[in-house]
Amino acid sequence: MSYDPKPVDNSQIKLSDALNRLVEQLAANNHDLWARRRIGEKWRYGERRDDALKETPLLVPYDDLPDSEKEYARENGIESIKTIVALGWTIQDPKFPMPAEWSRDEFRSRAKQASAQGEALLACDIANQGLALWPDDVRLRKVQALALTRMGSHVPAHIILDRLKAEGHTDEETLGLSAGAYKDLWLKSGHASDLDRAYEEYLKAFRGTRASYWTGINAATLAFMKGNAQAAGDLAAQVRKICEEEKDQASPEDLHWIMATLGEAYLLLDLIPEAEEAYGRAAQLAEERVGDILSTWENARLILSLLPPAVHERIERALQVPKVAIFAGHRIDDPGAVNVRFPEGRANFVKERIQAHLLQTRARLGYSSAASGADILFLEAMQALKGRTYIALPCNEEQFVKESVAPSGEQWVRRFLEVKAHATEVIIASEERLNVGSVAYDFSNELLHGLATLRARQNGLELVHLAVWDGQESNRRGGTADIVSRWRRRTADITVIRPLDATKDQGGGAAAPGAPDSSGSALPGVRSEVRAMLFADAFHFSLLTETQMPVFVHHFMGAIAMLLRQTWPKPLFQNTWGDGLYVVFPAVAAAGHFALKLAKRVADIDRKSLGLPADMTLRISLHAGPVYVYKDQIIDKENYIGSHVNRAARIEPVTVPGHIYATDAFAALAELEAPGQFRFDYVGKVPLAKKYGEFPLYDMRVSTDVLHG
Repeated sequence: MSYDPKPVDNSQIKLSDALNRLVEQLAANNHDLWARRRIGEKWRYGERRDDALKETPLLVPYDDLPDSEKEYARENGIESIKTIVALGWTIQDPKFPMPAEWSRDEFRSRAKQASAQGEALLACDIANQGLALWPDDVRLRKVQALALTRMGSHVPAHIILDRLKAEGHTDEETLGLSAGAYKDLWLKSGHASDLDRAYEEYLKAFRGTRASYWTGINAATLAFMKGNAQAAGDLAAQVRKICEEEKDQASPEDLHWIMATLGEAYLLLDLIPEAEEAYGRAAQLAEERVGDILSTWENARLILSLLPPAVHERIERALQVPKVAIFAGHRIDDPGAVNVRFPEGRANFVKERIQAHLLQTRARLGYSSAASGADILFLEAMQALKGRTYIALPCNEEQFVKESVAPSGEQWVRRFLEVKAHATEVIIASEERLNVGSVAYDFSNELLHGLATLRARQNGLELVHLAVWDGQESNRRGGTADIVSRWRRRTADITVIRPLDATKDQGGGAAAPGAPDSSGSALPGVRSEVRAMLFADAFHFSLLTETQMPVFVHHFMGAIAMLLRQTWPKPLFQNTWGDGLYVVFPAVAAAGHFALKLAKRVADIDRKSLGLPADMTLRISLHAGPVYVYKDQIIDKENYIGSHVNRAARIEPVTVPGHIYATDAFAALAELEAPGQFRFDYVGKVPLAKKYGEFPLYDMRVSTDVLHG
């Protein structure tokens, strides 16, 4: 019998990042299905396969399979998903509630709304989920590109926009977004070629639609930055005329942009009072759309950088540019406290002082924990001003409330639940607090500070530091005194609100009770530390032949071994298994630089001359968090364990080959420890391997500041 297999042709199918992330889950599930059938057929585990005895070494959990078997299972998963897509079916993520409830138009409007509110991460996530259902939707792709641009992820934004232009979408909006991405790149690189490209694309878009003002004003501003005052003035005059003609018939949202554009045109025409008035009107119309204010401010800052400082101050005040606030403060004193520091009776006074400071500084994006007392008062004050609040908890909510809220009374638990319900985002630093020391609180505090710093830098905003602190120094880690001390290492601009009058006794100055000390539960030889972790493995290692395996060991792993020997500071721990690599570093900067060198070292290997697969590369993942350090009695040296090690290990299998994926925790700590040295392009909320949950991940590259500095 002659048999000619004709499977579905899926060779042209390219899986989206979202579908690629399903592969590991599908591979694990397929293995479990196979194992269940084998067990039902009376097979059992054996060190070697024996069909007569019905024994096989593969009757083990998926996690314990050899890498070659895992890769085989993954390849089957990829082919299955590609075939489903090739047959015209759609796969959606059941963990995400939006697809079941939202139409295509609702995805579009909500993504646009999130972008307007300054929530670029959220806008990107919504667009990603919509594109998983409608991968060719042009409007969602444009929102996605805009969100990526606002986060500083220029490369993926350009890829999306270049594809749109290649498909024939050369409308004003697409060209304007492309120009905007080049403008943002110029702001990072400082290269005249990027400025020229942005100017040319804005000008091309404006000339194609003369009645449009937004591409025209951007072209005018960039002409000004190029030193061409004549072209800037001519374009600004044309744009001013268009805006004056359109403003009386515009909707409130469109009127905001018209007034913002008029403000910019007036600046370029040296009409400062008129610019001040127009920007003030734009700010009123924007209401809660922080993202729109930030976008307006970005262009204004370019022009103002070449104008007198007094003009800068006038326009910033008129536009009501928001600031980012990072907060720390004492908990309310427990009933019967011996050392009086923040009694319940001073809560209203403190809240009024917090609100007054927020009004004075125009802080409208607030980062804080949510312990009883000052934290909750800050969150309530920020939310009352319609600001956006980001809460970081050091552990799961139940444990946190028990330790840091409930001891102050039921009313504070109710207030905690209220501010949490109205928060923009709640970040859980660690699902469980480590049972040794207060390092989990240290990590949560640094994570919060790093996220606030990252947000301020990405949006070009000022970061303000506000604390409710009695002024008493303390050597206890994780409390308010410790946080203020850490802040002081990075800035002297810190505002402190004293919960008691300065003339009164301020108590013993113990650290905030929101940072419980668990050192009494420590085991001999076990301690806790915050460390950076790297995991990596070789993509397509399982496809190597017996002839290629020694070549891989010598040239591929040998190059990695040499790099490890040359690396400084030295890793605290390193281990390997087959093609896998696990390295622990003392800090994120060392881990990040090693990851970049590792990726380059592997990319430089001449695979063709060595007879290795052309697409063989590494998947590299980075994470940072609190871990246990202990003396491993098997290998006779210090080792590292804990939930954050597990999380770090789950990232590598979902990393795109040839890329470096990092968690938001790693990105946040890098922002504090090594500002400007790395670039983090947002990937999205990604389901990690082994059903570990969804986490925000970034694609890490070397910063353009480093490349061109």
